[in-house]
Amino acid sequence: MKMKAIVVDDEALICDEIEYLLKKEADIDVVAKFSNAFDALAHISQTTCDLVFLDIKMPGISGLELAQKLTQLHRPPLLVFITAFPEHALEAFGTSAVGYITKPITQSSLAKVLEKIRSIVQRTILPEKPCTAKICILRNGKIIPLDKQEIVFIYVQNKDVFIRTKDGEYVATLAMQEIEKILAEPNFYRVHRQYLVNLNKVLEIIPWFHGSYQLRMDDFKAEEVPVSRNKVKELKTLMGLR
Repeated sequence: MKMKAIVVDDEALICDEIEYLLKKEADIDVVAKFSNAFDALAHISQTTCDLVFLDIKMPGISGLELAQKLTQLHRPPLLVFITAFPEHALEAFGTSAVGYITKPITQSSLAKVLEKIRSIVQRTILPEKPCTAKICILRNGKIIPLDKQEIVFIYVQNKDVFIRTKDGEYVATLAMQEIEKILAEPNFYRVHRQYLVNLNKVLEIIPWFHGSYQLRMDDFKAEEVPVSRNKVKELKTLMGLR
């Protein structure tokens, strides 16, 4: 099954170049190209697509502003930012973007981000995927439903499972394996046997011993979460690291 892709860039040559390169990918079909974010938003709101290549700097609505609007859709597409300035790519971590490519765009740079996208798609095509919208926590003796995107990370300690958010830490009502199935979404990843993190809540990626990393998370303690060495390669792909 082909992924439907849309390219948005105020430079027509960039749109054409990306379309040309994507034609070499058997699983991707460019269904539309736009030179401004207004027309792109109107089109995407009325139809469905799987993937949007989006310029960060555009007149009118910027790519970052459009990305925020697209994430509010019932079925938001995967987003890849296009930029001439690598430093702007850091802004992508504040959105739901899965990666970025820098200009001039090459088949090699495009292939790296497509590898990440395919990895995400494969992980989300799971049999019997739960449709649970909430995760329940225990707070002051009460059971409270928690929105999944409020979760910063989850960890196991002495067989108990704890959920950390921006505001506090709570005891989960489910086992880690059950929670992992419910959170089978692109932004949740098991970086360690004891830790499941929301990749959208990563503040810093800190190089650690023996080629591993620590992730500084956006919870109320700015906790550092370890990454297992056998998870480093896939994490780098998911976070757009070389």
